[in-house]
Amino acid sequence: MSATSAAPALPAQYAGTAAAQVVAGLPSTTVVCDMYEPRGAEIYHDFALGDISEAQDILREVRAAGPGTILELAAGSGRLTLPLLALRREVLAVDLSASMLELLRTRLAQLPPSAAARCTVIQGDITTYVAPRPVAAAVLGTTSVSLLTQPQRQAMLRRTWENLAPGGTLVLTSTQIVEDAEDLAERTLEVRGASGAVYLMHDLVAPDRSGRYTVVIGPDNGPQRSRTVCHSYIRVVPLDELLADLTAAGFSVEHTATLPGERYAATLIGVRKEGAR
Repeated sequence: MSATSAAPALPAQYAGTAAAQVVAGLPSTTVVCDMYEPRGAEIYHDFALGDISEAQDILREVRAAGPGTILELAAGSGRLTLPLLALRREVLAVDLSASMLELLRTRLAQLPPSAAARCTVIQGDITTYVAPRPVAAAVLGTTSVSLLTQPQRQAMLRRTWENLAPGGTLVLTSTQIVEDAEDLAERTLEVRGASGAVYLMHDLVAPDRSGRYTVVIGPDNGPQRSRTVCHSYIRVVPLDELLADLTAAGFSVEHTATLPGERYAATLIGVRKEGAR
C-alpha cells in the first residue's frame, strides 16, 4: 500500500478562507510558495507586467526632480524600470531577489542597446545599499515599503537620504485601505497575465484592517509541471507613521496625493533632501 501524499496547504493564517479550501483541493504535486520566491516571482512578473497603475504619477514626479541618475529601490522584474528608462536617464535598479532581477535582465535584453546600457542591475539590500555617486531621485513603488518591518523601513530611509544629492527627491507609494470601504469580504478574481495565462487571485483584508493577503493560483500546466500557488501579506503602514519616519530620516515632506481605488488606495508621497540630517 503506497503512502498518501499530503494535500497542499497555505500557511495557518489562511485557515477557513475560500483560498485555503481551493488550494486543499489541488493535486498533491502543487507547489505553494511565497510570492517573492523564484517560482512565485515568475507568476508575479507575468500577471503584473501589464500593470501601469501609479507609473505615470511617479514619472511626473521624477521629471520634476530634474536631470540626473535615478535610484530605483526594490526594482523587481522591472515594472517601473522600463518606464523610468524612457526618461533617458541612468537608472540604478536594486533588488534583493536574484530571480526577480533575472527576469529584469531578460526584459532589458529586448530593449535597444542604448536604452539597456543606461540601466545598472544590482542585487542588494535596499536598507544598506550605497550608491557609487549621489543620485538626483530615488523611487520606491508599488507595495514595497509595506514589505519592510519598521526598523528595516527606517534604515532604508536613512540610507536613501545618504544616497541622494542635496535637493534630491524621493518618490514612494504606500497602499492604504479605503476608510469608507464597506465590502471587505474575500474576493476572487480572474487575472490574465502578459503570457495569456489565466490566474485565480484571492484578495483578503485582515480582520483588523492591518493589511491584505493575496493568493494567486497558477494555471494547470498539465502533468509535466507542478501547479504553483503563491501568496503574500502586505501590511498597511499608517500614513502618519510613514510620514514620521520620513521626517526622522531627514526628509522634508513636499506633498502627498491619494490615487483613488474602490477597496485600496495608493498614497503617493514626494519628499526632498534638504540640508544635514
